[in-house]
Amino acid sequence: DLFKMRGIQRPLIIYTSRKPFYDRCAEDMKCGDLDEKTLKERFGLLQVSERVNCYTFQKLAIPAYGDMPFLSKDQAAGILFDQLRFEAGRFAFWGPYTGIIQRLFTHMQYGNGKDFYDVQMNQAYKRMIEGDKTPGSTLATIKNLLSQFDFNRRPLSIDDFRVKISAAHLPKYSRFADNFNGLGISIHDMNSTKITIESLTFTGNQYSAIVKYTGQDHFGLDTTDISNMRFKFLKVFQIWFILQHYRKLAFKPFFTNMEARIAITGKNNA
Repeated sequence: DLFKMRGIQRPLIIYTSRKPFYDRCAEDMKCGDLDEKTLKERFGLLQVSERVNCYTFQKLAIPAYGDMPFLSKDQAAGILFDQLRFEAGRFAFWGPYTGIIQRLFTHMQYGNGKDFYDVQMNQAYKRMIEGDKTPGSTLATIKNLLSQFDFNRRPLSIDDFRVKISAAHLPKYSRFADNFNGLGISIHDMNSTKITIESLTFTGNQYSAIVKYTGQDHFGLDTTDISNMRFKFLKVFQIWFILQHYRKLAFKPFFTNMEARIAITGKNNA
């Protein structure tokens, strides 16, 4: 019918980030690529845990007395992951999402690099997008364009969004609260984003649309991360980097996938 023709016939992808999805060649997706000498001399990662020697897997006793037995790789890693989960609490102590980082480290420990998907992470993603009321957000940009576009003249296309969406700020966890609600350390900046208008219909001059956001981040650290003065002296990042990059540990990073469907309505003024 006429209203359907003025909307869209099929889902329209209006934005895909330059950084590709599923980029296993990315620096932060490497693992087991560094030896003990490099970790100590280049990155200053000498002894990052007081519980276990992360290079020899010798259990440390404090105060030191008697024999200090050597552990298996999995036993030593178990102690380091327990410490990781504890240290992560410094960045995840307020709000409903504090458990996400714990589940991410547990997935790193046992998941063997499989993708991570979490219902609560999707909820946080949707709330972040909907909660950004600034005019430079992607959602505000989409609403503004739909309110001004003359659908009687021609169909909507990706070219109508390309410039304006590229100028908008994409969803990422860089809000002040993300420093302590667990989302900043869990996701922080999004590696890849895709935005799709799944449906668009009209009733008179009122439009309604479903916009789908698909986000993907890399749960892994690269050498830039561990060289950053904000992170390099924090135990959580030191242990994480060694668990991922030390060739005798080599726990695999992975992709965290999230999505959100958001209903928007408005008036078309064209």
